[in-house]
Amino acid sequence: MTSRPRLVLLMLFIAAVLGAPRSPLSAQDAKKDVVKQKEAAAANLKKADLGKTAVIESEHFLIATTLPEEKAKALGIVLDKVVPVARRALQYEEKEEAWKGKLAIYYLPDSRDFKSFIRSVVAMQPSGIHYELRSDDPFIVDPVDGPAKATEADQFAHSAAIVAGGYLKAKGSSAALPEWLVGGFGRVTALRAEGLNSRRYLAHKSAARSAANRGGKPTELWGDTKPANADVLANSFAEYLAYGPGAANFTKLISGLRPDDNGNTPSAPAAFEAAGWKDLAMLEAAWKKWAATGK
Repeated sequence: MTSRPRLVLLMLFIAAVLGAPRSPLSAQDAKKDVVKQKEAAAANLKKADLGKTAVIESEHFLIATTLPEEKAKALGIVLDKVVPVARRALQYEEKEEAWKGKLAIYYLPDSRDFKSFIRSVVAMQPSGIHYELRSDDPFIVDPVDGPAKATEADQFAHSAAIVAGGYLKAKGSSAALPEWLVGGFGRVTALRAEGLNSRRYLAHKSAARSAANRGGKPTELWGDTKPANADVLANSFAEYLAYGPGAANFTKLISGLRPDDNGNTPSAPAAFEAAGWKDLAMLEAAWKKWAATGK
């Protein structure tokens, strides 16, 4: 056989191997992975020297925290509720995983504990929420920021929003997702997970309606100067895109935010155009009508 046929056969063999679907982990292997991840979370807490800590396993997450176990379990219940809502909006396939195993949520309400963890475990200077979604032991570090008088329920809801944002980040992969989109999607997903008749969700709809009636402009979210009601606009606009009339194009928008072959990040208008929204004025008018009337 001449060298050329051999080369062709070799290339066909490599293509077949690379193209072959990966066998899913057995239930036993998956369980072993989670056990290792749980051990890693406990080791990280110990490394940060946080005193009494707990690592609680929920249906979808590992809650690594300084909270008492019962409160950690309650947080896990809140976080688990966002999973089906976020996955459906982001059009995850049934067996498509956002990350390996179970995502660890380091919930650290004391700012000193948060800073100690970031410095000793992540080896960075503390600067807000930290995501590590692609590692063998994926995690989010939640600094539990919020108003001084926030209730524990409010703090848990805030953490749920961060986790929902994590699902968007995982789906976007290399996409340059703007903060307003990650935050807005996360918050509105957590609100919807609470229930469409919940107090917080109804307050969100009321605020969005008021913003629309007062001439709110979502396109200002990616401008040089953010509007005063940026979070309200981000929540409502993200809901329009992910759960409302724009839902069919939402994942196209995420894809449209990926860098091009030269590594250039698309502008927001370019990403919207790639998703099918060529006229931003028309999109803004459609959002305004929907936010104000629900239609």
